[in-house]
Amino acid sequence: MLTGVARADGLAEKSNSVSEVTVDVHSTLVKSFFGLGIQWDPYSYPPRPEAWRSTLHRLDFAKPAFFRVMTGASSYCDGFDDAGEPRYVWTRGEAAIRQQLGSLLDILDYAQTNNIDVLLGEWSPPRQLGGGAAGKVDQPDDPRWARLVTDFVTWLRTSRGYSVVRFYNLMNEPNGPWMWPGGKVNYNAWADGIRGLRRQFDAHGLADLPIVGPDNSGNWEWADRVSRNMPDVIGHWEMHWYATDREVLDGEIETLLTAKRKVIFANDPHATEKRFFLAESGLLDGKCNGDQQPRVRTFPYGVMMADYAAQVALAGWMGLCAWDLDDAMHPVSGHPPVPADTTLKLWGFWNTQGTAMGHPEDENIRPWFYPWSLMSRLFPHDTRIVNVSPTGVPHLRVIAGETTVKKQLNVMLVNNSDEARAVRLVVPGLGRKTVRLFHYFENDRPADAEGFAIPAATLPDTDLAAGLKVVLTGRGCVFVATE
Repeated sequence: MLTGVARADGLAEKSNSVSEVTVDVHSTLVKSFFGLGIQWDPYSYPPRPEAWRSTLHRLDFAKPAFFRVMTGASSYCDGFDDAGEPRYVWTRGEAAIRQQLGSLLDILDYAQTNNIDVLLGEWSPPRQLGGGAAGKVDQPDDPRWARLVTDFVTWLRTSRGYSVVRFYNLMNEPNGPWMWPGGKVNYNAWADGIRGLRRQFDAHGLADLPIVGPDNSGNWEWADRVSRNMPDVIGHWEMHWYATDREVLDGEIETLLTAKRKVIFANDPHATEKRFFLAESGLLDGKCNGDQQPRVRTFPYGVMMADYAAQVALAGWMGLCAWDLDDAMHPVSGHPPVPADTTLKLWGFWNTQGTAMGHPEDENIRPWFYPWSLMSRLFPHDTRIVNVSPTGVPHLRVIAGETTVKKQLNVMLVNNSDEARAVRLVVPGLGRKTVRLFHYFENDRPADAEGFAIPAATLPDTDLAAGLKVVLTGRGCVFVATE
């Protein structure tokens, strides 16, 4: 047996035993993986040019499969004229368009240039557009909101050429009182609004644009209800989940998503033709100051999110979107000229306002970008996720996928325990391959000068059918990439 290791061979002695894991390349778990996405919204505090260039360069490396991009009608509609017709910003010339929509268009430009799918949406009804009672649009079933959205998407896709706008999400987390005027959740108003938007899309040349949903945050009964009552309107199934550490460690991500998938399949006769993914994902424990997650600055957050992602795939779901790219996109509350330490929603892979805030180091890549970017690169859009035998070891998870174009097999092993683990990875029938190993451990995560992951080892002429020993020296991840 040819043996490769994640670290020096002597460290294997710290493991009590070697677990054998077999990858069955002929058994498909997910036929077409949607991939790893990132939430990238128009900025409350736009990056200076240097920080913007750095952001794009980092995204070039990460190769996200999709972006979730949320905005609001007040960014493109100034209100209504005396006849009740909307006054759109695009009728006032390019200077006005850039002033009000520049940040959004910059994001869409990058997506279009790189052919990255965009899930576009609006947070909630705009509430007030212009002055007076005629400008009040505060419920999702107000037909004017569906009309505004339809006109806006049509303008983006036809006049501006953003063909990558391929999915639409009307209303963020509609199950949550935080999204409704007065905190009064109204399922029927939301459902009627979704149906109304579908009719508008179909009547105005957007029949090919699926509405995704239900976009619930937790509250799984909401998803069950939607799958029973209106599966014909939901083009793809997506939800949000901010998980506790215990839910991740105990495997609840895999268990619950497996159950939800079964419910939807039982209720939706066309479920096999639709994607299942998480449109927002993150960790709940440690959230503070209204909406900040300082753990994104720590190494363990990256391991937890890799474990989370592995369970999403093992449940037969097709992808998940990280909340979020950059702290500078969203304030918790208020908008001072320069953000204070408690101004921004601290959730990103970095903070492009770090220098302005007196913390230039905060503009550096945070640890969890390392495993997220590797997952995105090694399990890209349309990867075929294959079955892997159970490890039989608590907090040790393995996923494997074959890429569509080059038919390369890639494997991620996650050890969400402080104990060292050793795995004999066997891939029957694969033959000899060059194998690259990437490590994400507290003190072992090789990176180049820009902070991008580089191989810890390259093993030429490796017979994976005979077995490859991988040692995880403690809490962390090993990525096995074949060529």
